[in-house]
Amino acid sequence: MNSRDLGADLTLAWSGARLGVMGARQAVEVVGRRALAAGADRDELERAYEDEHLDIAVAAKGGWVDEVIDPLLSRDRIAAALGAFA
Repeated sequence: MNSRDLGADLTLAWSGARLGVMGARQAVEVVGRRALAAGADRDELERAYEDEHLDIAVAAKGGWVDEVIDPLLSRDRIAAALGAFA
């Protein structure tokens, strides 16, 4: 819930995180409304949206996240980051 635009020095994300302005269901209702009206499969559109936009690997590749970490390593990684910035 932070970003470089908001002043973050480091942005970490858990490996199972999803990052986006809205969830797949809501996004498909907006960006896929024509496809839905034409009979497209809602679940398929939602899965495609999640893979293309919400997956944390996509955010990391785009530079929105500095590092994707295992949730079990959160405490150690945050402590190391705080030590580096001190």
